[in-house]
Amino acid sequence: MRKFVDEATLQNAYMMALDIIENTGVCFESETVKELFKRREARIDGHKVYIPRHLIEEALSSTPKQDYSAPVRKRVVAATPFSNAPFILDDGTGLVRRCDIADAVKFYQINETSSLYECTNPGCADPEGNDASDQFVAQIAMALKYSDKYPSFGLRATASNALNGDVYGSARRAFRLVREFYDIWDEPVMTQGICPNPPLAYDRECLDNLRAAIDEKQSISIFPCSIGFMTAPESIMGIVIHDFAMALAGLVYIQLESPGHPVSLCEFSTISDIQTLQPNYGSSESVFIQVIFYELCKFLGIPCAICGSYGDGIAVDYQAGMEALLTTMLPFSLTEVNEVWCYPGILAGFACGSFHKAILDEEMMHYTNRMLRGVETTFDQRLPELLAAGREAGNFLGIGSMATYRRDNYMTRIFNKWGMSHADKPAKTDLAYKVDKVLESRIAAYHLPEHSAAQKKLLQPYLPSQCRY
Repeated sequence: MRKFVDEATLQNAYMMALDIIENTGVCFESETVKELFKRREARIDGHKVYIPRHLIEEALSSTPKQDYSAPVRKRVVAATPFSNAPFILDDGTGLVRRCDIADAVKFYQINETSSLYECTNPGCADPEGNDASDQFVAQIAMALKYSDKYPSFGLRATASNALNGDVYGSARRAFRLVREFYDIWDEPVMTQGICPNPPLAYDRECLDNLRAAIDEKQSISIFPCSIGFMTAPESIMGIVIHDFAMALAGLVYIQLESPGHPVSLCEFSTISDIQTLQPNYGSSESVFIQVIFYELCKFLGIPCAICGSYGDGIAVDYQAGMEALLTTMLPFSLTEVNEVWCYPGILAGFACGSFHKAILDEEMMHYTNRMLRGVETTFDQRLPELLAAGREAGNFLGIGSMATYRRDNYMTRIFNKWGMSHADKPAKTDLAYKVDKVLESRIAAYHLPEHSAAQKKLLQPYLPSQCRY
């Protein structure tokens, strides 16, 4: 089985993470959380919590495991466009601006009109024009109105988007709204992503969101977002071990509060460009960090995913395409991963989204899935007969099977495959023009999901005024 790092290295990295949690400590900026740890014999010093090894092992034993040996076909799959980008690239003017409510609605229209996407999430984070009293709950209500896909939210309640700055109250209202909307009370109906605060800390806002997800019995994903040489060590292994220790500490807290609670881990950390102090996501190093973190999770059976289609530039150009393909395909070369989850449309390292890049990233994913699918190697027993007929006709048009052709060939409707025959016809070859046409057709094809009268009534008070039924 192919691995990026060997078993001994994984064991040593795990032991070092345990040592960091136990002896270096992790900050938890909540008296309630610290009191819980104290009752379980953890040493407390200010905000620092030193978690004894037996508590870590106990938490790992109660965390639901993933069966990594289960056969899954290799593929790339999309979570949502953009992730949680606060800015949008205006693809017509090239200018970057804050996202607004219209962008957020357009985001759902794109998300819903492709089978590549399997989740919903407020991809345009905290859009301008949100006049709801609780702006965080409003964004969750919008997701429920405009999408019928599984809610997997990376966005979280903050002091600036929660009603009266009450982060815990806003987060819990949002989770309760999802439960009421689906009328499901005995199992998780969504996943809430929680990003700790490097180095080695969970601040009060993070813990308020985490506690609300625990109290509402929702699935939780912990995803560190550290930056090498800035909020994490400068080495690749240093970043991974720091992040894994921080994620494990959060997992221990969750399992102490709610043994058996479903928790997954994911890595969104990367290196930094020391000249610009900016994170670099569209890089091999970013993938290396994810892969080592993934292999540590796999080593312990903790559910984990690898993500791709990153981009660091602020233009939809050669760089954006190269970085998206690099980060999508490289994981399959490094480790035995079956799925890579993509966020089409990312620019500026998660800070900006582009609808044009989202469409082009989708096309890249179609190509990637074609490559992963491989070739049907069975022989057509009629091949000699077909060859003889083709020789007589001088070609195989009208002789071969169109069904076989479509099975073995992926033909793009976006990228230019005309050769020189239409070099003088921009409408045929201009990529931006083609993407605009795809966007127009996708938006025209979108229909609101069918909701009951009770569901519409439930959402109505929480939605921004321009989104109400």
